[in-house]
Amino acid sequence: MSDYQEYLAERDKMDYYLGKGWKISSVIENLSGAFLVFKNQDDSEAEMQVKTADGRKYFSAMLIAQAKN
Repeated sequence: MSDYQEYLAERDKMDYYLGKGWKISSVIENLSGAFLVFKNQDDSEAEMQVKTADGRKYFSAMLIAQAKN
């Protein structure tokens, strides 16, 4: 899978969670990428790994937007 295709898959997954009202509750970064933990109102959690640089930029922007709301 190309980097761009991988980014699109990551973005779509993030958009899915954020569109359903989940919030990014924590971010753990390492050399392999970033691990995002999403939480919903029921305190359920979902985790995903973001490997691409564009995916990291995208969730950073979404995290800033989330903090403004």
